[in-house]
Amino acid sequence: MTRLTAVAAIALVGALSGADAFTAINAPRTQTFVSTRSAPLFMSDEDDIPAASGSSVERGVSVDQDGKSNVWAIEPKMEVEIKSSEEKTSSAIAAIAGFVGFAAVAAGLLSNLPDPDTF
Repeated sequence: MTRLTAVAAIALVGALSGADAFTAINAPRTQTFVSTRSAPLFMSDEDDIPAASGSSVERGVSVDQDGKSNVWAIEPKMEVEIKSSEEKTSSAIAAIAGFVGFAAVAAGLLSNLPDPDTF
């Protein structure tokens, strides 16, 4: 019985001590960082770049410090499939066969459990 009272005493002390192990400390902050932007900053594609103050942004053209214009090609974005249709089909068949095998093993084990009323 002394072991039970010791465990109860430790639990009572822990509950009354107000342990805040998983809470944030509410300490006053000395530095505050204020963003000059009114909207959050998100990563975007080059297609989403807005035109600056009414002027249009021409992609693929730049002017260097000597005043010479540079023109380059911008290739369209392409999606490339990594797996062929045969690989996708074989992966789906393997997944279905694995699930059927697992279901058969689970059904066999669950149907052969001993009767709980005999204990």
